[in-house]
Amino acid sequence: MELLFIWFLFGIVSAVVATTKGRSGCGWFALGILLGPFGCILALVVPKNQAVAEKEAVKRGEMKKCPYCAELIKAEAIKSP
Repeated sequence: MELLFIWFLFGIVSAVVATTKGRSGCGWFALGILLGPFGCILALVVPKNQAVAEKEAVKRGEMKKCPYCAELIKAEAIKSP
């Protein structure tokens, strides 16, 4: 019974880590349950999905697009670097 609980926790940890990196939480939850500690290690090693992370930052209001260069800058920025 404890082993089942531990593998479930591996799934949760994998999902949380992957979600913070802009990946699918449900898919990584399943991968964490199937692979256990290896799923957690994979979730830690996988690179951040930059496009999704930038889109979320714009949606939250942390970043905005510069009207001159079209790059993402902080929302508080007055002048683009």
